[in-house]
Amino acid sequence: MRKAVWTSFGISLILVNVIAEVGYYYTGIYINMFFRIALVVGVTTGVSVLVGSIILVSNLEKEKPLSGHVRDTLGADRKKDAE
Repeated sequence: MRKAVWTSFGISLILVNVIAEVGYYYTGIYINMFFRIALVVGVTTGVSVLVGSIILVSNLEKEKPLSGHVRDTLGADRKKDAE
């Protein structure tokens, strides 16, 4: 996850600044650096949330059910360990 967050941070940092400079060149509208930083942080946060959810969903498929029935694992297994 760390690699994905750093990659998205770098890409968003470059793209936001390039888009802002191209926009300034063609339209003459300057985008303040504070707004650029907010955009970079917003994109990075959004990507980290999405990557985290993808990791969680992929780990759900790896989960293995407990052995036996639910009643056995809650009651019977506990009685076996106590004896």
